[in-house]
Amino acid sequence: MFTVILRHYRRIGIFSTGMAALCLSLVAHSGAGISSAGHLVFFALSLVGFAFVALGLYSVKPGQRGILEIAGASGVISTLLLLYLPLTGLFNAVIGIAVFFGVLTSTWFFLHSSISRKIGARTTWRARHSCNIAYPAKLVWKHVVPGATAAEDHCTGMVESYGQDPHDEDTLHIKFKGRRTGRAAYDVTFLEKDAPNFCRFYFEGNEADGTLVDGIFSLSIDVLDRENCTIIANEERSGLSLGALIERWFDDALGFQHDRLLELLDERYGDGAGVTKPLKASEA
Repeated sequence: MFTVILRHYRRIGIFSTGMAALCLSLVAHSGAGISSAGHLVFFALSLVGFAFVALGLYSVKPGQRGILEIAGASGVISTLLLLYLPLTGLFNAVIGIAVFFGVLTSTWFFLHSSISRKIGARTTWRARHSCNIAYPAKLVWKHVVPGATAAEDHCTGMVESYGQDPHDEDTLHIKFKGRRTGRAAYDVTFLEKDAPNFCRFYFEGNEADGTLVDGIFSLSIDVLDRENCTIIANEERSGLSLGALIERWFDDALGFQHDRLLELLDERYGDGAGVTKPLKASEA
């Protein structure tokens, strides 16, 4: 649960804040005789309650996690709208709920519209992640860099296959599994490669939903000692829709990939505290 909170705190925060603010606004408009202190207590309890709701929804439907930030933002927008509507009484609180669902539906369709794709196409998503890892640099390189090991051993767990370009030894054709039935496919061309310390590659291809994207990814691995290293990952990606850009920001995408890498390394080589299982000579 801690890892989920760490990677999705932005998503949990906007959902719980937006929904708690909306509920407080509806209670205020219902005409219930609650004091200012009571309103604060109600908001605090709602905030905690909706945080647990967000965690529950994510655990049940992680592939639909994007609805959480949309609902949270819609809650904030609806709360602001309700400030300017002279609503009092229980019936008008029901109208407030209708306002929320109207905003929610409009926001959802906008983020999945052609306008969203046009706006996103002119925007570049940038992310950076750095951390220390209690595993040898060779193992990190093996499970992060495309083509350094078998497709099923890549840290994302999403690589379906690699294919070497027959005309360019620095280019790979990669297919990724989609969330449901879709498949992502990229051409990856290495611009720099110095195993196991640094690589930078250009990628272009189709997302699982068919969106055409391109970008540059770089990985720097600083060897601290035989069993420890520091990694710095940078990524730029263009072509995503506005909705996809927002979802990636709420995902903490590179941080999530770091978690998947640690899970794989712990499973294959250790117990969470570094290498504790025998290594092959090529991996030592």
